[in-house]
Amino acid sequence: MRFRPLVLAALLLPLLPTSPGRAEGKPDYPPAPRGDVVETMHGEAIADPYRWTEDDDAPEVVAFDEAQLGLVRKRLDAWPERDAWRQRIAKELDLPGMRSLPTFEGGRRWFTRRPEGANHAVLYVTDEDDTLETPRVVLDPNTWSTDGTAGMGEWFVSPTGSHVAYLRDEKGSEDMDLLVRDVVTGKDLPERITRCKFTDVTWDLDGKGFFYNRLPDAESVPAGQEQYHRRIFHHRLGDMPWDDVMIYGRGRPQLEWRGLYRSSDEKHLFLVQGMPWQDHETWQVELVPGGLVKTPIVTGMTDRTWVDRIGDTFLLNSDRHSDLRELYTAPVTEDGTPGDWTKLELPRSATAVLDEIAVVDNRYVVALIREDVISRLYIRLIDGSDTPREVRLPAPGTVRGLRTRKGDTRLWFGFQSYSVPYSTWVVDLATPGKASPDGGLASIAPTQIEQMPTTIDVDNLVTERVRYKSKDGTEIPVFLLRRKDVAYGGSTPLVLYGYGGFRVGLYPGFSKARALWAERGGVYAIACLRGGDEFGESWHEQGCLENKQNVFDDFIAVADGLVADGKVDRSRLAIEGGSNGGLLVAAVIAQRPDLCRAVLCGVPLIDMLRFHRFQFAKSWTKEYGDPDDADAFPGIRAWSPYHNLKPAAYPAVLVTSGLEDGRVNTFHARKLAAALQYLTTSDRPILLRVDRDSGHGSASLKQYKEELLDEHAFLAQEIGRP
Repeated sequence: MRFRPLVLAALLLPLLPTSPGRAEGKPDYPPAPRGDVVETMHGEAIADPYRWTEDDDAPEVVAFDEAQLGLVRKRLDAWPERDAWRQRIAKELDLPGMRSLPTFEGGRRWFTRRPEGANHAVLYVTDEDDTLETPRVVLDPNTWSTDGTAGMGEWFVSPTGSHVAYLRDEKGSEDMDLLVRDVVTGKDLPERITRCKFTDVTWDLDGKGFFYNRLPDAESVPAGQEQYHRRIFHHRLGDMPWDDVMIYGRGRPQLEWRGLYRSSDEKHLFLVQGMPWQDHETWQVELVPGGLVKTPIVTGMTDRTWVDRIGDTFLLNSDRHSDLRELYTAPVTEDGTPGDWTKLELPRSATAVLDEIAVVDNRYVVALIREDVISRLYIRLIDGSDTPREVRLPAPGTVRGLRTRKGDTRLWFGFQSYSVPYSTWVVDLATPGKASPDGGLASIAPTQIEQMPTTIDVDNLVTERVRYKSKDGTEIPVFLLRRKDVAYGGSTPLVLYGYGGFRVGLYPGFSKARALWAERGGVYAIACLRGGDEFGESWHEQGCLENKQNVFDDFIAVADGLVADGKVDRSRLAIEGGSNGGLLVAAVIAQRPDLCRAVLCGVPLIDMLRFHRFQFAKSWTKEYGDPDDADAFPGIRAWSPYHNLKPAAYPAVLVTSGLEDGRVNTFHARKLAAALQYLTTSDRPILLRVDRDSGHGSASLKQYKEELLDEHAFLAQEIGRP
């Protein structure tokens, strides 16, 4: 389990003082020497005065991190509410987690749940069909380290239910090891497979082995390419990893990602390959001595089509003919390829996006549709001989996760909204639909299984949606969460969150932190910026590559719109973002230093002329553009935060990063903090916290709670209490 500080960023604000309590005077910042490094790119001299911060292990960098942390501790540990709020956080966040959606394998039900006060969720199994009263522990990461920073990633149950392959990491690094737990003995098998970053596992049907993808051994590829060249291997239980057979990937493009998965009827194996976040292709494959025999299903890298097969019918969820995606069926021809595609009609508006589909009992297909960011669930027979039906959801909100069980007509799913806690539901698709009194679709009511425990008065919360026009006239949806009796503006502080990239949509989801902030009188705003997938592929394309500036324009327009509408006084406005969202808020204050009073900037990308030279970030050139490309360079140079900072009165900024971050290098955070400390003309603090025991997110609940204390002790000094 990973904890994301910026997703729950509003938690501590309820106990802030009535007015900002910022310490007077510009902080005495630690020394940060400005070097004389200048690099010429495409004929332009690019200064990089903080190039020296790129070496995490250099003594001067270690000393810099420690000195910056000393400043953080000096300022934030003095917050008078710190101890009281630590107890309040524990009371809410230490509540036991709820059971995850079930996985059914080997005649058993598998689920995770975090025990009360524990750092991580535990994997359980029960032999009972429908009761969860006597689960047995299979994997408990809370026992793996004394400080709670060893964590469990994805887990994959064998078809027989006798073994579980699982990923384990240390300190949130995401550079994981793949292990196999014998469910009967409770012990791990001897094999431990390394280099398993973002690895998927597909079991053989007999449960005696599995396919997996991993990074190659470092010495087998050119220097600097160790994070690429992902390959697929086959492992037999009991063998050592060095005996595993590489079955696919050699000679393919280094940036390409690939993996295997089984069809819903479990009879067919598919290979999907393509560039990250871009078009891909799918082949049906068969394992033979020496490799794979491939049958083309969707090839050419011209679209994003997800393929399934049930008997002699292909199901295709595709953007080939519409960037809002359509659902098709196609017969299997004699050579195993799809015949003519036939659209399976779904009830939807002209702007609705098809998200995911699930096959139930090899007869039904359930389609998750997003209508103006709100989820709808529709049911069709695969052969198209029926009239569509709808699953009646409890409220406008978001469906997350569609789970099925072999030979079962039921569907399990999760549901939430900004003011409705996450809950799990089950619906039997064999139930006749109830006719709509207005002549609309027949619908089926699901049954609630469980709801997230919380002490928050969610009945007193309200969510509303507004829209603001961006610079080019595009309307940007914004969700606002508040208590029903809270008035906008005046002394009411507002936190504005955004992301805007990589097709990551911001859909209504419940956060205890956000809800607690709203319950105590603050407003929390979430902007659906371009670059996400809320409105299809065109929405994403309008916010990436040469169009990236649109994302920053969107966010600025929303912030200015909230102020102009009287929903917040600018002195009470904070903005936040993490990762690509950290890039967002940094770019925004580089362009508009006056936009807000405070900034939470987590694990950010900052130096966008060198980002692609580290980790596996060259993959992200498909989203941001390649600075080494002379045509792309001017556009990136124009918005790269590091290269557009100038002397100005910047808002208060808390920059956070983790030394074990396997995605975004820590030097980005260092460069931003050092540059702002040098350039700002205001006395508002620029603080940097580099955690040496975390990665792209907190490595444990214990660690996360302390990070929250820091973030909102900082905000308490800047935007005040609701």
